[in-house]
Amino acid sequence: MKRILLRSIPDPRAPLSSDPGYEAGRADWRSMVEQAVRIPLDREKGANIDEMRKSIRILDALDAAQDDVLTLEDADWEFLKTKVEKCPWGIVDRRILAFCDDVLEATDSPRDLTRVDGVASA
Repeated sequence: MKRILLRSIPDPRAPLSSDPGYEAGRADWRSMVEQAVRIPLDREKGANIDEMRKSIRILDALDAAQDDVLTLEDADWEFLKTKVEKCPWGIVDRRILAFCDDVLEATDSPRDLTRVDGVASA
């Protein structure tokens, strides 16, 4: 089993929660898992049935996550790793890199980091 803490980190450029872009700029691990899983590995051909089944297993685990911890069987985690490694991220952001590291380096206990390269997590 692998466990991933589903963090949510605001954009450090919008430090005040009253800033209109504060929530929109939040890097949310739950959303990033969904994004990575929903994009087919081969974007030209699309997802085959096996890929859909594996992706839905991860989405189901995400729905069942308790205490903001995603718990995955090893095979599901291996598949999520592949999806995250191949996901075309639309921007360059150290919070996305922290998300990727959390997924790629997952263990049986979630990484409980309170900071990401100087960015406080929430």
